[in-house]
Amino acid sequence: MELTYTPIEGKSRRYYTAVAVLAAVALAGLISFAISYLRGHQVFGSNNAIPWGLPIVIAIYLIGLSAGSLILSSLTYVFGQESYKPIARVAVFLAVVLIFGAMVAIAVDLGRPEKSWRLFMFFYLNNMTSMFALNGILYGGYFVISLTYLGAILANQLKWVKRIGILAVCWAVLVHMGTGAIFGFIATREIFYSPMKPFEFLAAAMVSGLALLIIAVVLTLRFSKRSMGQEVVFTLGRLLSALIVLLVILVVVDKLTHFYSPNRDATVFLLTGRYSWLFWAGQVGLAYIVPLIILFHPKARKTIKWIMIAAASVVIGIFFERLALVIPGLAYPLHYYPGHIEGVWGEVGSFPVLPTEVILSIGMFAFLGVLYFLGLKFMDVLPPSIEPEPAVDEAAPAQE
Repeated sequence: MELTYTPIEGKSRRYYTAVAVLAAVALAGLISFAISYLRGHQVFGSNNAIPWGLPIVIAIYLIGLSAGSLILSSLTYVFGQESYKPIARVAVFLAVVLIFGAMVAIAVDLGRPEKSWRLFMFFYLNNMTSMFALNGILYGGYFVISLTYLGAILANQLKWVKRIGILAVCWAVLVHMGTGAIFGFIATREIFYSPMKPFEFLAAAMVSGLALLIIAVVLTLRFSKRSMGQEVVFTLGRLLSALIVLLVILVVVDKLTHFYSPNRDATVFLLTGRYSWLFWAGQVGLAYIVPLIILFHPKARKTIKWIMIAAASVVIGIFFERLALVIPGLAYPLHYYPGHIEGVWGEVGSFPVLPTEVILSIGMFAFLGVLYFLGLKFMDVLPPSIEPEPAVDEAAPAQE
């Protein structure tokens, strides 16, 4: 049966309030960016020891969310699973919004976004043996392919949707494995360096993308009075639990390989040092333990509310997973030569949380929220709303 899609009306006070609040927060983020543009990255927590801050954390986080969401859309458009059709368009649209946000975060981290065009001057201004340059191709290509994929879906070009969908899914896999390779191939950073990182990043993308999709779909359909069978959410919850288990296995294997002598000090620092709470409380606690307890509980896994709580815990926890990779990975001092090194290069780096960077980061998320709400109003990405049938009083005379 062919399913029709419609936009939301977007005329209610609740809709306008949500967009206005998000726009105000996004404006605060824009002001924070203007401050950083004029004064430089000294207003951020990043420094010589930890050159990557929250914008890079947000970038790799959003790339994972986008790739995971787009891959999940393939359940309908590539593998023909009709039961997921009501959420398939939202998944693709969400993927486009998120990858756009990731590219904004990368431009913000550059400090001079007007020069970001240089990232795409392949084989001319870029060293194409670098993973950073190769990922420029992957990110730019992914954005274009995702937009084309969404356009074909909205135009109902079914002949092209599956073909572009296969390309988009394969490219999404390459995008996030490539992001993992950026870290996994940095041999001088012991916490980063691992052949497992591309696969770990891909698994984390699937987990976080699915969790965010569950939250976005359930809330969007509920508040817009549209239908989706509960069994679909329960199925997605079971899939989420399986993907979390896979991610836990990959993380455990990665950490065990880093414990192999003699290069174990950096991993010991990650697990017991000043930033260990990011790993244990944020990553392990919120991304793994809490959702698995919920999703394996015989009663909780059969209620929408608890699946939503588990998904929210995953979304927050995977953000901490990115933090636990970037900040401790850069904070641990490099070994330029054996022995004590004087100055900042021999000390554990510190990353102060500064207001400008925090407001900028929250503003970027709010900006994506505005784009998502506007897309719901102007694009046909949702199944039709449930219109309650008016009560008929048989005793009353028919009115013209």
